[in-house]
Amino acid sequence: MKYLIVLLFMVCVAVQKAAATNLRGRIVRYDPYSGRLYPLYNVRVDLWIWNGAQWVTPGYNFTNQDGFYFFVNLSPGYLFKVQVFNIVYPGQQNWTIVNVIPPGFQDIPQITT
Repeated sequence: MKYLIVLLFMVCVAVQKAAATNLRGRIVRYDPYSGRLYPLYNVRVDLWIWNGAQWVTPGYNFTNQDGFYFFVNLSPGYLFKVQVFNIVYPGQQNWTIVNVIPPGFQDIPQITT
C-alpha cells in the first residue's frame, strides 16, 4: 500500500510538470562602431501575461552574463509580453506560451537595444 501511494504521488508530480513550460530570451546591445552585438548583463526583464481581463506581471528576472533571462514553470496557452528599459516587446502583437515537450525552453526572439 505504501508503494502504491508513492507511485501515485510521483505520477501526479509528473503530470503537473508536464503542464508547465519555460521561457528563455536574450538581450544584446548593438555597437555601431564595431558592428558587433554585446550581451547586456543584469538588466531587469518584466514578464506580462494576459489573464483574460487585464495584463498582470507575475514577476521579473535579470539577465545573466551572457544576456540571457529565464522564466520557469509557466502555464501554457497564455499570451505574454516582456518589458525591458520601459519598452514592451513585441509591441502591438503578443507571444503565446506553448507547452515544450520534453520540458525545455520556448525561445523568445532576441531583443537588441
